[in-house]
Amino acid sequence: MSEDVHRLGTLRSTVQQTILGPSGRVVARALTPIDRALQPGANHFNRLFGRYVGDVTGLQLGVLLVSLVALVAAPAWAPLLAGNYMRTLTLACIWAIFAMGWDIQSGYTGYISFGHSVLSAAAGYTTALLVVNVSPDLGLVVTIPMSILAALVVGLLIGLPSLRLSGPYFSLVTFVSVLLFYRLTIGFSETLGGENGFQAVEVFTWDFTVRYYYMLVPMLLIAVALTFVARSNVGMVLVAIRENERAVAAAGLNPTKFKLWSFALSSITMGIGGVLLAHFGGNVDPATFVVVDRSIEMIAMAVIGGMSSVLGPIGGAFLFVLLRDEVLRLWFGHSTRWLVLWFLVLLVLVFARNGLFRWFWHTVGSIGGDRE
Repeated sequence: MSEDVHRLGTLRSTVQQTILGPSGRVVARALTPIDRALQPGANHFNRLFGRYVGDVTGLQLGVLLVSLVALVAAPAWAPLLAGNYMRTLTLACIWAIFAMGWDIQSGYTGYISFGHSVLSAAAGYTTALLVVNVSPDLGLVVTIPMSILAALVVGLLIGLPSLRLSGPYFSLVTFVSVLLFYRLTIGFSETLGGENGFQAVEVFTWDFTVRYYYMLVPMLLIAVALTFVARSNVGMVLVAIRENERAVAAAGLNPTKFKLWSFALSSITMGIGGVLLAHFGGNVDPATFVVVDRSIEMIAMAVIGGMSSVLGPIGGAFLFVLLRDEVLRLWFGHSTRWLVLWFLVLLVLVFARNGLFRWFWHTVGSIGGDRE
């Protein structure tokens, strides 16, 4: 076993020294003039927003702008591609919200949750139950706040007892919460719809373009809000808890209070995502919302993008969903597609533990001098 690990480390080192290193230096030399050209704009951005969202280099600002323009202009280029990219990109926006929601709690504090699908399910099922049991004409101004509130309440019910635990015990509690919620949907099938769930939730719109923007705008707003939190003193304390919780307590701060705060923030984010997912397709069922697979997928998206960052989970979610729903299905059947996808996730865990997009962001920043 130790020999295999040693060989793997040697292979990774060889690849870095013989391929990635020289190639990276060539690319860096080519991009340096672009970085310098964009640096005045980056300086202006840093003066206005740097204290809230962090400083960027010229090239990093260029990457952000290009990515933002590509997302906003997706209805113009996505239909030109073979496949249903508008639907896939819309789903990716929702899953990016889930990945960010998981990351602000687990990525920043180091308390790995396997139960975040319960939080999105709480919001989705609340929406469905209100529509089915109260009135199908109930307005979104009622169902959306109530559903997000339900996610927050469920999150606090899970977080209050479990966040006093540490290590695997916290993860086990969150994992069991998924199993409990799933069994509730089956055991109380007359109320919660059983395996089939509900199909009565009104879809926002069947217009692919409009529906895409319905999901994109909340995703961007949540990304800005979470970036602000992550860069604040609260975000620094959450990271400090992950690094050394005892030191945080020794400094006179209450780690449990901050962990609970992050869980509440995460629950609200998951609630927003749950509402959007419910109104995306109109169905709310255990397979879509509850099963532990959904939690694992959120974790995978955050991990391959880069935990404890906001851009990482967004990039990871888009990469994961695009691979799953568009790219890999060109060559593989359903089961093989999932096998290849999880194998790719495994490769990222082995060769890029900090995440692809986190690595990319810092590499781009290092060309002009990463200021983080």
